[in-house]
Amino acid sequence: MSYSKSADPRVERHIQDALDCIRASIAASPESSAIRAVVLGGGYGRGEGGATPDGMPYNDMDFFVVMNGRKPSPGLHALLDGLSSEWHGKLAIDIDFYCVNSLKALYKDVGTLMIQELFAGCRIVFGDEHVFDDAPRRPFSVLPWTEAARLLLNRGAGLLFARQRASDPSEADFVRRNIHKAALGCGDAILVVHHDYRTTGTERLEALRKYHEASWLIPAYEDALAFKYAPGTVKEPDYAYHLDCWLRTMTLVATEITRQIASSDAHFSACRIADAGPRSLKSAILSVCSAPVLPELLSPLAVHPRVKLLRLLTVCLLDPAHGTDTFIRLWKRYN
Repeated sequence: MSYSKSADPRVERHIQDALDCIRASIAASPESSAIRAVVLGGGYGRGEGGATPDGMPYNDMDFFVVMNGRKPSPGLHALLDGLSSEWHGKLAIDIDFYCVNSLKALYKDVGTLMIQELFAGCRIVFGDEHVFDDAPRRPFSVLPWTEAARLLLNRGAGLLFARQRASDPSEADFVRRNIHKAALGCGDAILVVHHDYRTTGTERLEALRKYHEASWLIPAYEDALAFKYAPGTVKEPDYAYHLDCWLRTMTLVATEITRQIASSDAHFSACRIADAGPRSLKSAILSVCSAPVLPELLSPLAVHPRVKLLRLLTVCLLDPAHGTDTFIRLWKRYN
């Protein structure tokens, strides 16, 4: 399987060279004994990475570093930071390493879209090739509705940041990328809340076409998917149109959640079970701690504050004059 959707030999060579060098650097370090596996996730791990017209990678490269049951040492952090900086300089993309102390720690987030996508498609770069053989894989159909809320929050935040930087010509790529990401996030949120999320972008696009109430989103989703796979080949996105898509998606998702609650939908019940557990207590504690800053985060207590931040984000997006500092501070804390 290729790393990029286009399978352009030039970008494939760039990615493979980076992985080979990263593997060699980790293997040569005394810190390697503390690592169980280094795993490439994200688009390139699933074979859906982007390639620019000149054959360079475009998307971030996301690595998960699974430790052997202990915290990463300062030496390991220094090694990974050095590799991130080195390959950012060579490829002009972000190289991110996420360290988890153990598989058990990673599996605590098993109900999230990020972890289930990791299990659905990744590459073992270093260490135990069978690290995920016994991973608790779940069908995408039982992703909890809170994952739809997370998508809307993060992609809506991207729209907010795009608006803030729109007047700076040097930020044009950042603005363009985040506007397109918002369209993808809207479509994916609709699929998650309908228990219809799919593995690949093209499969998700075809699934989204079934929802006639979201037909207005299809052109933006098509362009965003084309941009993800081959940036530089798609027309400039329109911020106002994509903001309207985000707002309309918020309404659709909220309406569907309400319908499922009212009808005792079996899928909705299964998703609630998948999302339940000790994290509800953690969410309540976080809500109480944030109440002095934003009192509306108190209710409902068992829901993570990031979900309740959607209201504040909507206000910020609708009113450019509204202060965004509180939202950005809380979003960075809970994202």
